[in-house]
Amino acid sequence: MPRLSFIYRTDVHVTDRSPVSWRGDYPREIWGNLRQVGELAKLHEAAAVLDGGDYFHIKAASRNPHSLVVQSAEIQAQYPCDTWCVEGNHDIHHNNLNTIDGQPLGVLYATNTFKHLREQVFEDGDLRVRVIGVPYSQLRTLNELQLLRKKPGDTFLIAIVHALASENPPPRVEEFFGESVFRYSDLVYGDGPDMWCFGHWHRDQGIVTVGDRTFVNQGAVSRGALIRENLERTPKVGLIEATPNGLKATAIQLNVLPASEVFDIERKERQDEQVQHIAEFIEEIKSNLVVNEEDSVDNTLRRMTYAEDIRELALHYLENARQRKAG
Repeated sequence: MPRLSFIYRTDVHVTDRSPVSWRGDYPREIWGNLRQVGELAKLHEAAAVLDGGDYFHIKAASRNPHSLVVQSAEIQAQYPCDTWCVEGNHDIHHNNLNTIDGQPLGVLYATNTFKHLREQVFEDGDLRVRVIGVPYSQLRTLNELQLLRKKPGDTFLIAIVHALASENPPPRVEEFFGESVFRYSDLVYGDGPDMWCFGHWHRDQGIVTVGDRTFVNQGAVSRGALIRENLERTPKVGLIEATPNGLKATAIQLNVLPASEVFDIERKERQDEQVQHIAEFIEEIKSNLVVNEEDSVDNTLRRMTYAEDIRELALHYLENARQRKAG
């Protein structure tokens, strides 16, 4: 029976340094995750690895050493199939897709290390799977996504999209990100994609079926920031399998160290305590700055019961503000 399989990954965020929130070796974990993707591609005889964008982490090309491109190429050379990739917002400069030629991902495209995904057909006998890539755009609209349609002869259509999407977006999330969040229910229509694979949002929202369509939105392969989500989730990739009987996706966890071994949790606790102190300090400023004409803001700050360094920092900012106003 005809069969096509794919490994879907997203938000790899390759870099040569560990985030400040890490005490472990972030680059080592990322390279290890990429090697695991290659092993899974071999195990499942994948026709392609599909990458949902943000392969690189740092947007400025000059801050990405050539060694990242070299090591990416060396790992890709061990894969049994091509990697087809779309651009995320971290892969381009100033959110401008026209900058890709000068970016590290553009080098991987130009050297044929990665394939540039816009539209690609994979076939096995009468089984035809068309894959469409939709790169990041801050102005991406629902109407644009709803233009994605099957063509005559397609058995299945898969869309790889770097955009925020969710079955039930949390309240105010669009305001927080400053971007549209596409709702799954709006992407179930007529001859539209049978499967949507989203990147960009690092949160693991799982694999969900809405109507007769599948949504793969498992979050980032990487674990950069020390936030609750990254403390609780294990990075995953998706195994996509197509046969004449149907199209399905299965989650596969990657083998990574526990969060407690890679994150500097004690440092995060200290930072959280400092943030709380600053918040309390601001509230006290608000309540104490109703002073009489004979008093001064400086004296009010000095009387407040906070650590000397915090009071002095506030006074420093106040003096700078006065100088700018005077100038």
